[in-house]
Amino acid sequence: MSGRPTLNHVAISMDPAVLDAPGRADVLAFYGDVFGWTEGDNTGEAGNPLILYTGAFGQFVYLLPADPQLTAPPLDHFGMQVETLDELNAIVERAKAHMAGDERVRVIDVHSRTTHGPTHAYTLTSAYIGFVLPLMIELQHIERVER
Repeated sequence: MSGRPTLNHVAISMDPAVLDAPGRADVLAFYGDVFGWTEGDNTGEAGNPLILYTGAFGQFVYLLPADPQLTAPPLDHFGMQVETLDELNAIVERAKAHMAGDERVRVIDVHSRTTHGPTHAYTLTSAYIGFVLPLMIELQHIERVER
């Protein structure tokens, strides 16, 4: 099917206190260092959102100060995919380095599982990373191997 939509952003209502000047600096420092995200221009946007560009064209995380803010169970998340296991492991290690000095960082360590299909096996390797957002990020690498 052609013309399928692709995911271009996730919008999250945040506690305004988390997005004050020091909170924004913390969010930018963590997600910038761990994931390489950068701050987007919010000129013309109502409510002073923090826009985080993921580095892929047209993909971003949109954090809007709001009352009420989003609350979610601890494992609610959105997923991002990396090209290599080395990338996944490096991101997890950077998150763990932050976790050593900041109790707000959550990491569920790397885990792999393989699913066997009729012609291929698929190995999904993932880890979960969270920091002050109500949603964690599941970081995934998927390997497809012909059987």
